[in-house]
Amino acid sequence: MIALRAKYVLAGVELRPIEDGVVEVDEEGRIAGVGKYSGEISVDLGNAALMPQLVDAHVHPLDVVLADRDDYYIDDLVGWPHGVKYVALKRLVDRGKHLAPLKAFAKRARAYGVGHVVAFAEYAAGDVEAAFAEVGIKALAFQEAHGDLPSYPYVQVASPLDHSPEYLAELRRRAKLVATHVSETEDCHEGGDLELALDVLRADVLVHMVYATPEEIAGVPLDKVVVVNPRANAYLVGKLPDVPALLGHRPLLGTDNAFLNEPDIWAEMKFLSAYARTKGWALDDADVLRMATTWPYLKLGLGSPIDVGMPLKALAISLPYPTHNVFKFLVRRAGAQDISAFLEGREVEPPINI
Repeated sequence: MIALRAKYVLAGVELRPIEDGVVEVDEEGRIAGVGKYSGEISVDLGNAALMPQLVDAHVHPLDVVLADRDDYYIDDLVGWPHGVKYVALKRLVDRGKHLAPLKAFAKRARAYGVGHVVAFAEYAAGDVEAAFAEVGIKALAFQEAHGDLPSYPYVQVASPLDHSPEYLAELRRRAKLVATHVSETEDCHEGGDLELALDVLRADVLVHMVYATPEEIAGVPLDKVVVVNPRANAYLVGKLPDVPALLGHRPLLGTDNAFLNEPDIWAEMKFLSAYARTKGWALDDADVLRMATTWPYLKLGLGSPIDVGMPLKALAISLPYPTHNVFKFLVRRAGAQDISAFLEGREVEPPINI
């Protein structure tokens, strides 16, 4: 048994802060106990917060081959099937030219403290999973369906408006999990994409929800996974979804398009927290941190809360000066520069340089 001590331990799904906390880890790398410091320790993490590793719940990693080519109207850029990215990606994947930038992107995500991702793969979902696994990130990859019926267990469509109801129903019948973008733009929302996603595709994962009204959100079953992408939504459509109305669904956070954003969930938390203040939203910083850490565990089984019986997958975040609110520091100030250690089972590993 080893005992890890930190200034704060954020315990359980609710991230309950334990000051001067200790986490005991057994021989198999699972958490045997969480509590207050009361005796000997094996590793002192110092003036740090011990928290779960981050989850990027929506990312298009293959888009990195078009890094910084965001100078197109959104539909011309990412619209299926003739958007710029689809044409470019197909050519590069066919030639195997996607692998090097994909692996570099995965390594950067790990350096930001990401332990799990939900990846939308336009092509080559297996390559996406392998690239993330190589750097220690577990990927739940959704293979995009292009009018075909992929044998992959997890499938996604760019929009339910792109396909016939008959095709959507058959896709649902065959797949274990189904995901789609919903109401990202005003046109898609007015076209009825939310109704198709819920009633025909019966999607498990709904991404964006920017133009969904509070009344429509209230009609979405609570077991659905909802993912918001603050920076991408602000940049591409100039608006964020009604996050307070979504809180009952325990929404998740994603970085979205790799051509546009770094795989930096810290940046998403900062942006969302600031945007919430400009809108007058009563959005608690603790909830923002849960969106990026433990709510993905509740909704998709991704990540690992700091709780008895769970495998230890955590980050130690240095606290460079006294803080009276650890959630405020982690959401509004912290970043990759503050990671002092990755904790994997009984191993304490140094941070990764970007």
